Amino acid sequence: MLTKREATLSQLMIVCQVALTLLLFLATQRFFHHQVFSFRTTIIFLSQIALVWSVFMYKLRLGIVFRTNSFLTLISGYAVTVCFGTAIMLVEVASFRNMRHLHSVDYILLFGTLDLGALIIFKTGFYYLMRYLRRVGHNNRNILIVGDISSIPFIDSFIQAKDWGYRIVAIISPDAELESNYDRVLLIDNQNALREYVTLHPIDDIFYCLPVSDKRFNLDQLIKASDEIGVSLHIKQRIGIETQPMPLIKGAILDYDFVTYQTVSDNYLCLKMKEVFGLGISISALILTAPIMAMVAIMIKFNDGGPVFFKQERIGLNGRRFNCYKFRSMVTNAEELRAQLTEKNEADGPAFKIKDDPRITRIGRILRKTSLDEFPQFLNVIKGEMAVVGPRPPLLNEVQHYERAQLRRLSMKPGITCSWQVWGRHHVSFDEWMRMDLEYIDHWSLKLDLKIILATIGVIFKADGQ
Repeated sequence: MLTKREATLSQLMIVCQVALTLLLFLATQRFFHHQVFSFRTTIIFLSQIALVWSVFMYKLRLGIVFRTNSFLTLISGYAVTVCFGTAIMLVEVASFRNMRHLHSVDYILLFGTLDLGALIIFKTGFYYLMRYLRRVGHNNRNILIVGDISSIPFIDSFIQAKDWGYRIVAIISPDAELESNYDRVLLIDNQNALREYVTLHPIDDIFYCLPVSDKRFNLDQLIKASDEIGVSLHIKQRIGIETQPMPLIKGAILDYDFVTYQTVSDNYLCLKMKEVFGLGISISALILTAPIMAMVAIMIKFNDGGPVFFKQERIGLNGRRFNCYKFRSMVTNAEELRAQLTEKNEADGPAFKIKDDPRITRIGRILRKTSLDEFPQFLNVIKGEMAVVGPRPPLLNEVQHYERAQLRRLSMKPGITCSWQVWGRHHVSFDEWMRMDLEYIDHWSLKLDLKIILATIGVIFKADGQ
């Protein structure tokens, strides 16, 4: 995922910068009182710019989203790209009779100057924007590093790249010498303690930097444990691993060679499209249903005078905790009354559900039938805590009763709706529910999400919620 992530972001950044350059070439025309180039010549130059700028930006690594080199190196890269590209255009203007024009040279020089400044400002502004977003905690990845004293250069590279969105949660080491270098070192020297830490903490990626021959940890067991709970495992300089259950991906991360094992999709572009699509749906849904939600809020308030919204802690991506929002459909002391209704629980496993739950209010029954009680969760999607489609976010006490293999359902961001809700609804067992969620993760695609969204709309109009 990390390798795909950086490669995809780099390609998108090159596309954005080339598009900016093409727009500037056309916009420069506004500084002149007449058409400088014919339509045919303009098309030739635009095609040439797209090719030359793309090649140079790729070769000079100007698509890298985050600053890995000095600001002077960045300026030099853009200067080389723009100077070479404009020089070719000037030679063409001087060589071909049909391109000669009194203002052609002025046009190209002005374009080159504007483009150089615009590219530097764009890249610098984007860098500081991303730096701010990472600092406030947006889209960070929690990193666990397993290493020893020889891993210090790699650990330092992660610390220096903090604006990339990587957050080192802990450094696991059997080497006491490492403890004096960092304040997040946990001296763990046995496999069970490592496995327990990974299970109990929200970890997105594990970086195993110990030598392959190191006997202090069983690497095969770590691969299996990561596979079970859906955490990506990156093994430094791992060669010749075969017959492992997780998909294997080779690539460089922060200029170090790794072999990656992961069970979730590594299609970074499609996953980002899922987020953008979900954000658009959420904003549109909240705007379009604002009058309905205002009416629902008034009805809840007038029904018993209690709070309109119900806020409950749920478990999200890889164990992250967040407050899930819903319209309150139960009496205000519903949580206290649950203990008295334990014997009436109709759901198997750790889930709790009663068909005719006495805690549900009169308005609440209507909200649940129409699924309107779930609409405030679009706020969770906007905050980045949930997706429109994904496994439903469980309660902590439910997760504590999961079998280890079922923890993998937390490896994808939780959603407002998912496959078992539209195709199983309230008639599936707990094990079937888990199976359908894991199957969704294993076969995830944008097409599947769209199919579930369309099916969900049908379920809402059918109004058979509980």
